[in-house]
Amino acid sequence: MTIRKSIHVKRTVDAAFRVFTEDIGKWWPLKEGYSFGGARADQIHLETRAGGRFYERFSDGEEFVVGSVTAFEPPSRVVLTWKAPSWDAPTEVEVRFTAEGGGTRVDLEHRGWERAGAAAEKMATQYGGGWDLVLARYAAAA
Repeated sequence: MTIRKSIHVKRTVDAAFRVFTEDIGKWWPLKEGYSFGGARADQIHLETRAGGRFYERFSDGEEFVVGSVTAFEPPSRVVLTWKAPSWDAPTEVEVRFTAEGGGTRVDLEHRGWERAGAAAEKMATQYGGGWDLVLARYAAAA
């Protein structure tokens, strides 16, 4: 199974990429339940380089590494792994940025659910809806 989502933002490709990667902590809906820390949700960070971490820092200072950046190609693409604590293996999220119609088309693909095990596969449908809200928050920020 693969989740695919696309949106259009009225920003240049460079700006759209920068808002998604460098400014992720400003728009990610942590306080709306999109955190592995639950009530401890505080910050989310994406280290903007291949090999960088994608992680949350909870209000008590504990960190949870969601995944790592496997490709960082400004301004066209970022790829990262994504793994919940109960999953057998990580999934992969790729976000591509393409100039289109006076702005940027942002394509997100979340794949690899079959590698992550039964617990992950059961959550795939929820993630499909979750990405809609995450991308809506991103679009509002962009």
